[in-house]
Amino acid sequence: LFTYRILNYTIMRYFLVLIFILFSCVSSSQSPITDEEVKNKFYEFFDVLSVENPDKDKLYDLVTEDYFIFENQKKYTMKEFIDFVNTFEIVENNWELSNFKIDIDENSAHASLKNVGKFLVETDSGNVIMDFDWLESAYLVREDGELKFAFYFSDAVNESVTKAE
Repeated sequence: LFTYRILNYTIMRYFLVLIFILFSCVSSSQSPITDEEVKNKFYEFFDVLSVENPDKDKLYDLVTEDYFIFENQKKYTMKEFIDFVNTFEIVENNWELSNFKIDIDENSAHASLKNVGKFLVETDSGNVIMDFDWLESAYLVREDGELKFAFYFSDAVNESVTKAE
């Protein structure tokens, strides 16, 4: 009986040491998501969306396959959103992103922010300036080691259109 207990104790001790070694050797191959990485993803999104970038298809590289955006009280796939954006003859655009609030876990992040946009838009009756204040939020996930947008919500809380001089 005494030998049996010693044997069990020894086996249990080696088993626990083995478990400890296995868990200490396992390390995440991915670095943690940072606030800066999340903010940079937003800036990248709007750089690609900018009138200065003619290739809006690059937006697909920034989103998951099942991505959608809720804007103007409507749900858009990325294709539908690009088509919507292309209905405007935007001459100039500017976005100011601020007041980020970011929550991060191991493989995802949620961010809310304020977005102030100003656009010079060509219309049939002349150029207009469109000003928007949006409250926005997005859910981003790590996919194949890259942070991508899975969902984006944008609500215009203030907007105005004035004739450009």
